[in-house]
Amino acid sequence: MTVADLRVRPHIRFYVVVALMLITAGTGMATGFYLFFRLLYVLVFALAFSYIWVHRSVGYLTVNVDRRSTQVNVGEAAYETISLKNESRIPKQALEIQDLNEIPGSSGGLAVSLAGGSSSSWEVEIVPRKRGLYALGPIRIANTDPFGLFKRERLYGDKGSLTVYPKVHDLPFFEMPSAYVTGESQVRKRSHDIAPHASSVRDYASGDSLSRVHWNSTARLGRLMSKEFDLGRASEVWILLDLHGEFQAGDMDQSTDEYGASIAASLASRYLNGGLPVGFVAYGDQRSFLTAETGAGQFQRVLQLLAVSKPEGETPLDSVIPEEELLWTHRSSLVVVTSSPREAWVKALSELTKRGVKATAVLVDARTFGGDFDTMDTLEGLVAAGVLIYVVNKGDDIPTALSRAYTVPSSRDQAREEVLQPA
Repeated sequence: MTVADLRVRPHIRFYVVVALMLITAGTGMATGFYLFFRLLYVLVFALAFSYIWVHRSVGYLTVNVDRRSTQVNVGEAAYETISLKNESRIPKQALEIQDLNEIPGSSGGLAVSLAGGSSSSWEVEIVPRKRGLYALGPIRIANTDPFGLFKRERLYGDKGSLTVYPKVHDLPFFEMPSAYVTGESQVRKRSHDIAPHASSVRDYASGDSLSRVHWNSTARLGRLMSKEFDLGRASEVWILLDLHGEFQAGDMDQSTDEYGASIAASLASRYLNGGLPVGFVAYGDQRSFLTAETGAGQFQRVLQLLAVSKPEGETPLDSVIPEEELLWTHRSSLVVVTSSPREAWVKALSELTKRGVKATAVLVDARTFGGDFDTMDTLEGLVAAGVLIYVVNKGDDIPTALSRAYTVPSSRDQAREEVLQPA
């Protein structure tokens, strides 16, 4: 157990007592009245008693911390158990105990009293409201003397860490245009043409090329088996999260930043669970990039990047899209998650669609988060570019908001009413 002593700090009452002692001593010497000297002795005794009390109050303690959580999502509870034992026979009253963690909005403090030689333990619940990588500990134990003249603090235990990932939602009804390999149908169906993704195997049919033969199944079953492919399945899905600091609004888990990160994580989960390769790009305090890959490991990498990303980017979305445009081809489906009101990024996205990139925009409406700019200014350009649009407002249930694409209303007021209506 690591222990660090912090100095005894006097309260303002200490200075009042010292001033009173000086006045009492001066008055006693000037008048010779013995009562003033008695009062001075009492004040000196109270001062000494208070200092000794507070100096011993946070000593002779054994503190153990069991941190059971190292990774949680925003809104989920992380638990730790603090065990405290009083090694002396003198009771310890009103000890202030706090985990000095870096999690925003988390106090984690409690006050306890221990009889001489006793021990106790408490479970502390910490609910992070913002993603990030946070330090936990050490444990600060503080106490004040009965007269409130001094306060002493002592630090116990080692530091730990907690990784907070964005909240992940199930998005069963989210749809986007797919980058098809051999057709443009919205319905997935069996194809006689060779596509990148085999969906099943069947008996070999006359005319099948050798490139269609599934040799593992052939060897296992003892007869020729051919691959079947899905038509209309995306070659790869890319998620572009806009973390430009100028166009963020709200606070903690009720911010455009946290909503955007949650949407990006949920989209990655949806398509990776479907077996599709997913790539990720974000420009926050630094560039975050993952090439398109499949599997659970890719999802974990997306979460890690989102956990450490900060909405402090200086590169606007209309510069990011041209900068990264070589990543996306006619075989790519791109989902842009942003709260930016700038029409320039819409024009850049429109240029991508002309090259065959299938684009979807998820607009996190900053006005509903208290922003002084209007994300909905981009609607007209997105509609004209043929981009599929989803709109998410503060307080929305994200799976519900992403279950219905935006449809063109007759006016801006109707547009806001439309996206605020439940599905």
